[in-house]
Amino acid sequence: MEGFEFFTPTKIVFGRGSVSEVAKETEKFGQKGLIVTDKGMIATGLVKKVTDSLDKAGREYIIWSDIVPNPRDVDIEKGAEFAGEQGIDYLIAIGGGSSMDTAKAIGALLTNGGKCSDWYEGNLKKEIAPLICIPTTCGTGSEVTHESIVNNTTTLEKDCIWGPQNSVKTAIIDSEMIDKLPAKILGSTGMDALTHAVEAYVCKASNVLTDAIALQAVRMIGDNLLKAVEKHEPEALDAMMAASTLAGMAFGNADVASVHSISEALGGYYDIPHGVANAMMLAPVSRLSIKGAPQKYADVAQALGVDTSKMSVYDAANAGVDRMQKMADALEIPHFSDMEMVDPKDFDRLARTAANADETADNPVLMTAEDFKRLFEELYSEK
Repeated sequence: MEGFEFFTPTKIVFGRGSVSEVAKETEKFGQKGLIVTDKGMIATGLVKKVTDSLDKAGREYIIWSDIVPNPRDVDIEKGAEFAGEQGIDYLIAIGGGSSMDTAKAIGALLTNGGKCSDWYEGNLKKEIAPLICIPTTCGTGSEVTHESIVNNTTTLEKDCIWGPQNSVKTAIIDSEMIDKLPAKILGSTGMDALTHAVEAYVCKASNVLTDAIALQAVRMIGDNLLKAVEKHEPEALDAMMAASTLAGMAFGNADVASVHSISEALGGYYDIPHGVANAMMLAPVSRLSIKGAPQKYADVAQALGVDTSKMSVYDAANAGVDRMQKMADALEIPHFSDMEMVDPKDFDRLARTAANADETADNPVLMTAEDFKRLFEELYSEK
């Protein structure tokens, strides 16, 4: 067995109603907090669940909600400037990956100074400002990863502020926060979590700990995602929140792979939501990658509930990919050919971006720019 490292400094508070613990968790971090969220979250009333706890405890805070999906460097830098002017001691992120990534990046600039572009090389000097994350989707796992994905408005590509200094202090995982999440968002973010788990398991950077965690996440998603979307059963919602966090721990200590290479290219250029891009690319990229890790893809099939007992390894692996696509279709995830903004003239650029992504090197089968372009052309031809 080869050596590896596993790093998980984040305290996890899990359970329905656990968001009421937020005020207690802030006490160790200072006097004044900045809540990082978006206007949609405020409108749902979810932010009030947090502020009620803070108000009851007499904690001081300010809400900053000027963020967008696929967080941009310019918005993050404005947020950091605002936080500095207000004398913020700690941050609370409420939302999906965009809110959490924005808060991490703001925290990085608060303590390290400079602009986002100064810290894309894993070279943070200081820990980010103390951060509590409260996810409101069951997809990103950002509450336990050590990176912030940033849309670079100069290159129209995604960059990353990463490293052990970019870690969350406390993650509060409360499935009441997704009780009223619309089915389409619950479905796409749940498939996002499945993508994280599958890629963490099959990628070349996996290890014995991430394998165990990732495969458990796959099992839980396979058992619970459709029930969570169709019936909003509390037990299924709990399981999906836990599985999302497990998947984040897995890929945060292993890697993702070429599904993410594509989704980040699509998100950076077309602003396609990350979860949707991952969900629609999971099965097609997995199919191309089976030959690099056939047994692992067969394991994924079994974890998703496929009866593989009488199948060959390759048949089982392909059956698992079939199951992934059936799940995506049942959840009404769009296909690549359905995306109106996609233009074949952009395929060369998108393919180069995907090929140059760091995680491409960890895909079970190394994909070149030509491979990515060929896949885009094949999927687009399904129109």
